[in-house]
Amino acid sequence: MTISFNRLLEELKEADNILILTHRKPDGDTLGSAAALTLCLRQLGKKAWMLKNPDLTPRFAPMTEGLWWDGGAEGKYILSVDIADRSLMCDNAPENIRLAIDHHSSHRDFADKIYCRPEAAACGEVIYDIICGLDCRFDSAMADAVYTAVATDTGCFRFNNTTSETHRVAAACLEAGADFKEINYRCFRLKTKARAGIEAHLYSNMLFCRGGKGAVGVITRETIKRLGASEDDLDNLSSLIVETEGVEVGVLLTERAERDGFKVSMRSGKYDVSKICALFGGGGHAGAAGCTLYETSVNKAVDMLVKALEDAIDA
Repeated sequence: MTISFNRLLEELKEADNILILTHRKPDGDTLGSAAALTLCLRQLGKKAWMLKNPDLTPRFAPMTEGLWWDGGAEGKYILSVDIADRSLMCDNAPENIRLAIDHHSSHRDFADKIYCRPEAAACGEVIYDIICGLDCRFDSAMADAVYTAVATDTGCFRFNNTTSETHRVAAACLEAGADFKEINYRCFRLKTKARAGIEAHLYSNMLFCRGGKGAVGVITRETIKRLGASEDDLDNLSSLIVETEGVEVGVLLTERAERDGFKVSMRSGKYDVSKICALFGGGGHAGAAGCTLYETSVNKAVDMLVKALEDAIDA
């Protein structure tokens, strides 16, 4: 059941003993949104935790310190943030979700109550409004978390989902004392040698189609092992593809750790890539979406994506 923003606030006021879920391979938006909301609810005197995410990387770990719960979910009010589909939940996520807070237009109902705002560039924007609506004091820790959420989901305010509201939320974070310099350095500038190697491999082996309008990159487990890359080194690589001159749709295939297929990330400033990903059971935003291909052959997986890409460009 979809609820209004006022009903969302009432729901949070009534809830307690709250457990907040984040999605698999968590990015800055799901973690920042969950951390800020956890801190807000604790400020209101409620018991609130984030459910332990086994895919957490060092890049975002400091922001979530002291907020994790690794026990059972019995008796908890289960709430999810920035999760568009049940398939994106971690393996330890409980079945019964009381409330889902999201911003994906492709959101598939899985919770008892849903509040989804697709026009928001990041779920962090929604969380900021919740913090204000609950009359919480927006302190520097919350500001760090919300800034991380909105900055990472907009590519440091470069993606076409960025709005004037995004900048207003970011400004509020700076006014509250967010350490934006450190966050920007850690999320957008800091690279390990392995990350530099991954980027070099990506640029050197991209496959182009339709006169360079489409581009596909592949990262296999063999490449990851050879370069000594961590999961953190693989973050947000798809954005690099679409930054190449002439490329209107960028696709990245990253072989899953289980070697049973590929995680697919798409980016575009012109085409609705959520519709392309939907063909493979995925979704997301018009400019940024993803899916999973359970195809072990690299060539077959690439062919499938190139065909879908070319069809979208031709249309």
